[in-house]
Amino acid sequence: MPRSRRPFSLYKKSSSSGPAVWYARFWDISKKKFGATRSTGVLAEGKRERRVEAEEQARAMLPSISFIRPAKQVLLLDYVAGFWSPDSPYVRERALFRKVPLSAYYVKMNHDDVARHLADFSGFQGLTIDKLSGSLIKEWMMWAAERGLKARRINSILQSMRVAIRDAVEREQLKADPFLKVKEAHYEADEKGSLTRQELRALVVAEFSDPRVKLAVLLGCQCAMRRGEVRGLLWKDIDSTSEQILLNHNFVPLGKMKGPKNDKPRGVPIPHQVKDAIDAVWKLSPYRDDNDFVLFNLTDRAMPVSENFFRSGTKEALSVIGIPGDQQKSRNLTFHSMRHTYVTLGRLSGMSNLEVQAVAGHGGDAMTDHYSHAAQVMDFKKVKRQTELIAGPRRVEAPKRPQPRVRGNLPGEVAQEQEKRS
Repeated sequence: MPRSRRPFSLYKKSSSSGPAVWYARFWDISKKKFGATRSTGVLAEGKRERRVEAEEQARAMLPSISFIRPAKQVLLLDYVAGFWSPDSPYVRERALFRKVPLSAYYVKMNHDDVARHLADFSGFQGLTIDKLSGSLIKEWMMWAAERGLKARRINSILQSMRVAIRDAVEREQLKADPFLKVKEAHYEADEKGSLTRQELRALVVAEFSDPRVKLAVLLGCQCAMRRGEVRGLLWKDIDSTSEQILLNHNFVPLGKMKGPKNDKPRGVPIPHQVKDAIDAVWKLSPYRDDNDFVLFNLTDRAMPVSENFFRSGTKEALSVIGIPGDQQKSRNLTFHSMRHTYVTLGRLSGMSNLEVQAVAGHGGDAMTDHYSHAAQVMDFKKVKRQTELIAGPRRVEAPKRPQPRVRGNLPGEVAQEQEKRS
């Protein structure tokens, strides 16, 4: 991926009355050239000429710099691509003012949609944003569907455009929002698949080069944890005394730690299969403080594993137990299917609906008031035993396993510990 251009550059401008002054030139993403120049007010004096101070002042000025031009001069494709760029006013505003920064992956995904699914549509080529209409948007939807895009994907791309155009309206660059009369494409979500008991048992005894992959899928299969709950799991959330995981956090796709879904913390039993997987990650983890992520990120301690980790990890796990990619697709097996596996096998094993709902944290139906109290009276030891039996008895003597290795380069101290153990 090409390195993004800095949003400004500095230069010194001579002054007849004293030292030179630092000026900043600000980069206009849509025009791909510098579009505004402002004085930082910082004098270029002293040994280092106060350059660092000038940079700080220019960075503070960024939110106030605007390159708004009449809508009839702004090409739609250039505008949307620029809108979903790392240095765009919208992305900076989300980080600086709203305090809800967008992840680099999310921004890039929306940016790439312009080249992949918008640029080839003849109706958008050479079109300025003031000419965008609801009827033209619907024509694009038909064109995209004819090219094989599914309804859900079409709606996702529509949202990328809608957010960009709505921002232009809010900035008074456009008078009206053409998306107001555009309905999303209708789709019915495919039913998620689930693993069989035999497949779950194969998963429990399978070997992985990265122990985080095994732990992630088992937390879904045996603890009914959502992806955000797995990402947000901290070491302090694991209570070995009560053999429970206390679900108090949810790490959302936009890179922010929130409370649990529906703001309802819950505790789930830790089956011995999951405990073994937790221990394997603990031995390897370079970050073991209470507030560190269990599923750690090698490049950034402040972040858990990425969104893509769950996609690639689930595919790997299913392939290891003999479910190839084509079957994964036909059975609609994803990481979320691990929660479906817990609910399905839990009910088949004889767990009551209240017990299954309490562990899974289901809500929004007539049983909510009842199962919300189930956690207070539920026999955790009983549920733990039943969950363990679904996945098979504990092995008395575990076979020799290859030394676990995390994807990527391990920090030096972890590598040294591995070398000592080998």
